Parts: sequence; structure tokens; C-alpha cells
Amino acid sequence: MIDTEYIDYIEGMATPPEHLVCSECAQLLTRTNMILERLEAELTRPVTPPRPEHEVALDWLAALCGGHEAVAALDAAPLVEDGLDLPVVEDAAGRTQLEAVAGLLDEVAAGFPVEEVGFALRRALLRLWEIDPLVVDRPTQPAQVAAGIVWTILGANGLAGPNGLVTATALKERLGLTRMPTAYGKQLAAALRGFWPWRTQRPWGMRDLPDLEPLGYPDLLVSSVRRRLIRLRDQACLARDGGTPR
Repeated sequence: MIDTEYIDYIEGMATPPEHLVCSECAQLLTRTNMILERLEAELTRPVTPPRPEHEVALDWLAALCGGHEAVAALDAAPLVEDGLDLPVVEDAAGRTQLEAVAGLLDEVAAGFPVEEVGFALRRALLRLWEIDPLVVDRPTQPAQVAAGIVWTILGANGLAGPNGLVTATALKERLGLTRMPTAYGKQLAAALRGFWPWRTQRPWGMRDLPDLEPLGYPDLLVSSVRRRLIRLRDQACLARDGGTPR
């Protein structure tokens, strides 16, 4: 294709253009230069080395337990029933709602072989009532609140689903719900976590551990789970300090 601007130039009828190329070629050159500049930027960008596995592991533990100090203080003592009495609620309707949810949690927990799960469920209810009672109180139905708490706590302990203590479908039928427990669990899990960014990636090498739901409270984890987390903590700390973890 012959550029008319080029013809004007050679005939002495116009000011010489900056480039003696047609407009299509100029656009192509411009795009090519942009691509080359992007490639050069990618090639010269500093390569960020991967984080050490023990750092990733300790951050994951902090997400589960509520911070690095909580990880350092983690113990494997079984959860107990102490301190799980329902609080005094002046509002009669609120008291009825709280008692109804607690009763449903006790009924569901009675079918689980791990007694500590029932204590974790009751503690989660009390904590939610303390920090965000609106997610527990009316107009939400007691069965919906109970389902959300059960699914959240089982997820935090790696006990939800086909390989856990109960499936979502079975829990839905057990409590007579119209929606899956996961629908209620997301809101309650968010209320427990608050605004702190507890979500973090599980270490790639920790595939033997279940994908636990980070809530930030070690006292909502049963002792068998905390025992495995303590082992991971000790291995990560040993690697951090220059030892050789087994």
C-alpha cells in the first residue's frame, strides 16, 4: 500500500513525515514495540524465592489458632464441660431462642462418638452470643443456627463430609432444614473469625492433615486435632531453628 503522505513528500508538496511508512505499518511497529517492552520487563523482573515451608506452616497454624502466641501456647488437653452454662438472658424470647439452639446442639452431639465435639459446639454458641448475638437470635430459626454451628465446628476440626462425622445432607435431614447447612455455616464462621484475616493457604506438604476451617480459636478444636497441630508446630519450629525435622 502506498501512503499518500509519502507521495506528497517525494513531489515536494508537503513537509517530510517523521517516518516514511504507511499508517498500517506504523501501527504494527507500535504494537510490536509494546510487546517487546512487556517481555523485557517480565524477563528483568526479580524472581521472588518461595517462602520456606516452615514459615508457611506456622502462618497456617496461626490462622487456625488465633495468632503465633496462641500457637506457641497450644496444648492437647481434652475439652471439658466446665464453663459452658448458658448465660442469664433477661429477654424472654432471646432466652427461649438460646435454649432451643443449645438443645438442638446437644441432640446432634449425642450421636457423635467424640464427646469433645459437643463441648466445642456449646462453646461456639456461647461465643457467638457474646460477640454477635444477632446471628443467633430471631428471626433465624433455632434449627438454622444449630446447623450453621455444627457445620462450622465440624469443618474447623476436619470432621465434616463423607469421611467425617456427618454429611451435609444427613445434617439437613436431621434438623429438618430446607437448605444445606453450608448456607448457614458461612455466616456463622465469618462472625466467629471477625475481620482478622485468618484465611491462609494450607502447607503443600501437609496433605496428611484435613483442610481445617480457620476460626482463630484453639478451644474450638478437639484434642486429637490439636495434638496433630502441636506435632506440626514442633517440626516447623525445629526447621526454623536449623534442626532436622523428622
